[in-house]
Amino acid sequence: MDAALTLKKQVDSGAIRHYEEAQPYLEKSSLVQQLLSPLDTSVPYLLNRLIQLAEIPFSREMPIVKEWVHLLFEKSFTGAGFSFTGKSNDLLACYNAMITRVLLLLQHPNTEGIYKGIDWILQYQVVERGQVCTWEGKGILKYGGCMKATPCYIGLVKSMQALSTYIREYPQADEKIKQKLDKGLQYILEQRVYLRRSNEAPITKDILKLTYPFTYKINVIEVLLLLKENRLLKDQRCEETKQYLLSKKNKQGRWRIHKVAYPKYWIPFDSSENEYSWLNYLLIKLLD
Repeated sequence: MDAALTLKKQVDSGAIRHYEEAQPYLEKSSLVQQLLSPLDTSVPYLLNRLIQLAEIPFSREMPIVKEWVHLLFEKSFTGAGFSFTGKSNDLLACYNAMITRVLLLLQHPNTEGIYKGIDWILQYQVVERGQVCTWEGKGILKYGGCMKATPCYIGLVKSMQALSTYIREYPQADEKIKQKLDKGLQYILEQRVYLRRSNEAPITKDILKLTYPFTYKINVIEVLLLLKENRLLKDQRCEETKQYLLSKKNKQGRWRIHKVAYPKYWIPFDSSENEYSWLNYLLIKLLD
């Protein structure tokens, strides 16, 4: 087992609480060393790498990670939120949400700037069918129309993850943030987590593929994690998805990573060689 997964288990159990205790595990981890390898620091690549690093406890304390977090903020902040170019016209719901959330998880010090990403979600993210989005940036229309009569499910889920993370980090968050999150979570439950209302087909082609960590695509694991974080996993509308996950165990009672197309510079956490240990630890915790 890689030292980073051992660290995660120790942190989850409460055995490790401070960076000084975590540091030997981080230094020993071959996965962490791969995650610290050089990469193109364009926003999409930098974001993906930081999404992965955010899964490693206390990685935010490492100097290169701090440097990358600051670089992501500087390159993506538009003044109104975050985009993959740093230009307001290119602001998309999914990227704004993912960048906002990873900046929260890795504790970027510019809290006012991060709140701009949250405020964009409050003002413009559609969480009901038939709502009109008043954002005038052209990217939302150019890249497929994130806010049509039926909002893009990826953008909606990622935005609710950002709001949920913000509330976890700032429990005294404004009531309007909690209200927006509640509406978005109800929308997700109305979809029974992953199904189209029109024909009960999966909402996206990859939503049933089991992967970890999570890219800009979404899958049922991260949606259920979001619902669990908000005490909704026992809702009957989650049952079908939980049964699907249980059905994917092999004869040895373990899950395996599904094949998907990963972005450039992506570092796999799991393989058959480590018996998909990260995925299995995550799913056992989720379904417990």
